[in-house]
Amino acid sequence: MVPIPLRLVAEWTKGRLVNSEGEERVSGVSTDSRRICQGDLFVALKGERFDGHEFAADAVRKGAVAVVVARQLPLPVPQIVVADTLRALGDLAANYLNFLRSSGGNLRVIAITGSSGKTTTKMMVASIVQTSMPTIVSPESFNNEIGVPLTILQATSEHRALVLEYAMRKKGDIKYLCRIAPPNIAVITNIGTAHIGLLGSKQDIAEAKAEILGEWGLDIRDRQRDFAEFSVLPADDEFFGFLRERARGKVVTFGFSQNADVRAINCQVNWEGTSLSATDGKHTVSLKLPVLGEHNARNALSALAVAKVLDIDWDVAAKALEDFRPPKMRLQRQWLDPPGCWVINDAYNANPDSVKAALRTLKALPAKRKVAVLGEMLELGEFHHQGHHEVGQVAAETVDLLIVVGENALAIAEGAESCGMESERIVRFETLEAAKENWRKLLLPGDLVLIKASRAVGLERLID
Repeated sequence: MVPIPLRLVAEWTKGRLVNSEGEERVSGVSTDSRRICQGDLFVALKGERFDGHEFAADAVRKGAVAVVVARQLPLPVPQIVVADTLRALGDLAANYLNFLRSSGGNLRVIAITGSSGKTTTKMMVASIVQTSMPTIVSPESFNNEIGVPLTILQATSEHRALVLEYAMRKKGDIKYLCRIAPPNIAVITNIGTAHIGLLGSKQDIAEAKAEILGEWGLDIRDRQRDFAEFSVLPADDEFFGFLRERARGKVVTFGFSQNADVRAINCQVNWEGTSLSATDGKHTVSLKLPVLGEHNARNALSALAVAKVLDIDWDVAAKALEDFRPPKMRLQRQWLDPPGCWVINDAYNANPDSVKAALRTLKALPAKRKVAVLGEMLELGEFHHQGHHEVGQVAAETVDLLIVVGENALAIAEGAESCGMESERIVRFETLEAAKENWRKLLLPGDLVLIKASRAVGLERLID
């Protein structure tokens, strides 16, 4: 972060300065008192299970130069009192980004959203962009109204790109993030069923994701641009037409479709990764991704589309993708001994679309026997039973042994049986604890095992 005076922070957050004339310099921002560095500004957020105001004194002891609070605290330190500390964090980041841009820095924001593949795509894009310009990329889970501002506040005048991930749980969430950091390049990976229980339908999900494309209602900064200059959209998606209609800037498409601007000529998945050739009609590159699955090939195509927009040489981009390392628990291969078999740990998160994609990836890999260990998928609402049932139907076609963990996931087993999967090939555990005690006994040397469920289930504990 470029050091800024405290009075400027107060101005940007519409706060009231206490115990200070505002000349102190802020060189960093933190919401975690355990990670305070000398010269940081501590923002006291209040959540359901914590209140940052209780840790303000500790933050000051560790070197915080000032605190942002919703109520004045009995501390003899500089304070900025605001109406809402979370909103103040967003306002601070928005104004700081505008400050960097108005200071002559050509700082581009590349923002990625979608129902699945956001984090992997973000890391792919970052691996490419970093080859050509100083880049800040948001850490793995910094994708909401706290993480996005904190990522922006790490940038300096030397940086030329911010690669951000925008998550949402309801309509308006992405629009809010765009008000903080209006993207120059907006990427939508796909429209799927993640969060369908919170929004109600895939159409509602598409509308929420499309907020990244424009009409953000900016109340500060650049009023001339209320939309992404470039939109990178999935040509194969059923909502492509809707998304393209919403995009007001230039559109670059990606996918396996013949009409995609950046498309795959072929794609093969094997034990070493995913191989594909990609073309934009003028340039063609062949690359071997160190990740599994056709869906990851699509993620790579979207990253190549970003390279095309930024005029980054595709040979350089292809090399960056081959050197890319995926985030943890995304189709991550691990050895399990006993019994002596490979496990594909994809337990970071799950929705019906991503589980089906993982099962099809499993099917494409060579192994004596293929096993799927599947747990509950959350936030499906009234689609809970249907989503789990559909996953079971795909499992019946792709695996030799199905292990279902958790009573709320038993519809997976029902779906598999409805497609003719024999009962002896299906094992049910009502709890994770029961599965942890017994599941290895079901495995054989040489098996290939997929583990996948929603993050809150903690299915990775089976292989701890």
